Amino acid sequence: MPTVTVGNFVLDYTLRTNAEPGNDIQFGMDFTVRQSKSPLPLMQLIYPATSVGTNVAGQWNVDNHQAPASGAQCLVFANADGGVITDIPTELSKRNLGVRSTKFAIYRVDLGKNAVQVAGVTFGYSIDTSAAMPITTFTAMQAVSLPNDQKQVVLAKCGSVKFQ
Repeated sequence: MPTVTVGNFVLDYTLRTNAEPGNDIQFGMDFTVRQSKSPLPLMQLIYPATSVGTNVAGQWNVDNHQAPASGAQCLVFANADGGVITDIPTELSKRNLGVRSTKFAIYRVDLGKNAVQVAGVTFGYSIDTSAAMPITTFTAMQAVSLPNDQKQVVLAKCGSVKFQ
């Protein structure tokens, strides 16, 4: 299982592909994101290649957030109060649709200040559904400062949150 560290964030991941001839392509990755110091709850945004559950393809979504709660708590990824996200995103695609890419953005949530920290990371995976033998590939993890389009998604879910 490869491990990548960027700043305070550590990512362990395994890519998955099931592309048997004649069938749709199933792809994704198993991953864990943790913090190397001073853990805070984590929020995960997803920009999925395909619509899955309440996540809409082709746009940023607050992913797998907890049940409605007051303040920034409603942004925290399920079971990530301790500062660790474990996720197994899986997607299904028809063949010959070109490259499909899914991106993730992870940010720390300071519940005491009702705030999302703007310093985070992005990473993801992609697959060429038109390839003779499709394989899921990793998209590099890199540091990011919460961009305006993601801020708008966060504010739509929790209008009272601040950014720090």
